[in-house]
Amino acid sequence: MATLEKIRSKAGLLVGIVGLALFAFIIGDLLNSSNSFIHKNQNIVVDVNGEAVDYQEYMSRENEMVEFYKLQTGNQNLSEQYMSQIRQSVYNEIVTEKVLDPRLEELGIKVTPEEMLDMTEGENISPILLQVPFFQNQQTGQFDRNALLNFLNQIKNIESYPPDAQMQIAQYRNIWMFWEKNIKRNRLMDKYTTLISKAIVANNIEAKANYDAAAESSDIVYVMAPFSSIADSTIVVPEAEIKKLYEQRKEMFRQQETAVIDYIALDIVPSQDDFDKVSKEMDQIRNEVETTENIAALTNEKSEHKYINAFFSKSGFGTDNDVIEFVETAKVGDIDGPLFKDNAYRILKLVDKTEAPDSVKVSEILLAPRANEAATRAYADSLLDALNHGSDFVEAVKKHSIDQLVDKDGELGWLTEAGALQGINEEFKKTVFSLPIGKYDIVKSNYGMHIVKVTEKTKDVPKYKIADILYTVTPSSATRSQIYNNLNQFIVKNNSIEKLEANAKDNGFDLVANARVLSTDMTINNITGARQIVRWAFNSSKGQISNEIFECDGKFVVTALKGKLPEGYQSLAAVEPQLRAELVSKIKSEKIAADLKAKNLSTLAEYAAETGYNPDTVRYINMSTQRITNIGIEPKLNAYIAAAPLNKLSEPIAGDNGVYVFMVINRTKEEQEYDPKQEASVVEANNSFMISNFIFRNLQQEAKIQDNRIRFY
Repeated sequence: MATLEKIRSKAGLLVGIVGLALFAFIIGDLLNSSNSFIHKNQNIVVDVNGEAVDYQEYMSRENEMVEFYKLQTGNQNLSEQYMSQIRQSVYNEIVTEKVLDPRLEELGIKVTPEEMLDMTEGENISPILLQVPFFQNQQTGQFDRNALLNFLNQIKNIESYPPDAQMQIAQYRNIWMFWEKNIKRNRLMDKYTTLISKAIVANNIEAKANYDAAAESSDIVYVMAPFSSIADSTIVVPEAEIKKLYEQRKEMFRQQETAVIDYIALDIVPSQDDFDKVSKEMDQIRNEVETTENIAALTNEKSEHKYINAFFSKSGFGTDNDVIEFVETAKVGDIDGPLFKDNAYRILKLVDKTEAPDSVKVSEILLAPRANEAATRAYADSLLDALNHGSDFVEAVKKHSIDQLVDKDGELGWLTEAGALQGINEEFKKTVFSLPIGKYDIVKSNYGMHIVKVTEKTKDVPKYKIADILYTVTPSSATRSQIYNNLNQFIVKNNSIEKLEANAKDNGFDLVANARVLSTDMTINNITGARQIVRWAFNSSKGQISNEIFECDGKFVVTALKGKLPEGYQSLAAVEPQLRAELVSKIKSEKIAADLKAKNLSTLAEYAAETGYNPDTVRYINMSTQRITNIGIEPKLNAYIAAAPLNKLSEPIAGDNGVYVFMVINRTKEEQEYDPKQEASVVEANNSFMISNFIFRNLQQEAKIQDNRIRFY
């Protein structure tokens, strides 16, 4: 009982403790949920009208496009430039889908299975497939329907291939699905833009105006008075006029969020000590070249160029004049160098010389692998025996070959020694360059077992086998450290933007001030690989100097954030200089034109004497002329010329680039008769192109797009 009484006396305290525990549990759960929500938001790459794409989905689409690019280019190691283009393409694709798909669904726009079949296998092949090198004839560069159909047959019958080939075919199937998706997307966009553009029909007035604009051309002789005859300082521009022009042009000044930075960039270049050290090393290497019995191993160890065990004709050396001049006069065993050019030292040795065909034309049968190599060899031997006893080679290709050359009767084309070596292997090179025309042989490569036939050879020419030891001088670690430390010491002493700007020049540094950077930029002026600087700028505070010195493609860069311009419209103060300059030019042109009119001059010679500008002639000007030769874009002048009478001197015309006085000296008229329907179709075609660009730009401007790529790239 005493215990119960004690518990009752402490009941209030116990209730409080339990309540606090429950509160902590609930708050903890809420905080965990909040953290999960925040983490989820931080994982969003882009959000369009409330539809979010997270990092995992974005990366999946990026990887898909990377594989496409690799197949398209044949390059397995894509440069950073390619990767940035891919990322931008993925972003554009996502945004377009998100803003366009709701409208497509609302309008009921679809692509039917019949349409897809027609665009992939039928008579109206998609332009996307027409541009794929995989489906182009190697000789003509034109689209090859047989190559496409053969490809489709391969990916549809993947089970018929041996296991080691099925993985490759599966990759091709994935790429095809990517193509199909883009073909469908492209078709949907075409339908949508066509629907919109067809709603805007050219009327007879527009059609006639379009015909008239190009039907008659004029030749003129003119004199121009440049604006430089009046000093800018003498022109007063009312502030109200600047503000008025700003309001008229405001849509032109829409901007993304922009970071404004100062930066110093130093080239990471070799020092004189670096050059001297490499020069001594190359002298030692020359001694080794003179005495070695294994020039291939020495070249592969010391040179940036791998040793190629092949003969080259002079044409095979391309535009490398150093090599061509050397082999033309050298004897086998001769050595030249070290030569110094373009920051690199080079030693050349003529290893061997011969007279032989520069290239051979080869056809082949690539055999499907059997259970083991012995079985595949026996299969090849039996087929070779049949060919040697008169079997038809083309029929054998169609029946036994598994590569894409089946539709070309197995023709591999012309090969040089280097091409055969680098594209296939050493054994293949030796075989095809030793095989007589019309004969067959079996050769193994990294692709499998082949039966090859040489069908043609070029005439014998001098050919050379060389060792090319190239050593480019690069900055040593000591040199890099010296450049880095010099910049770092300057930053330590000048740890504010004001000090950076005030003292950079006196310390031998070129500071670039007020550089504007967008969150999507990959380069900053001449600095490539600058993405890390862009990310720093958008994640830093005003007045901050980068704690680290960035290394960007051969430069050390330090940067400071001066501020950020918000997304929206640029302020009047930001664009005032360019608006003022435009109005200054306008006032100048009007004043010069008025002054010239007041002089009552009557000939071009008099205007030339007054302006100091010699008369010049331009031919074939009409209302469709975008840019007048030696003058530029002057729409007002185009209109005056079109309306001017023949052989009559004009009054001074105030243009955008100067003041003009001209005379039409000749006119030519288009002989083709006016066809209202044809001209209307031309106008509508032009409108369609402009409308399609306008549609997507307008849709994106109306959409609520949150671009978070700066968090990830």
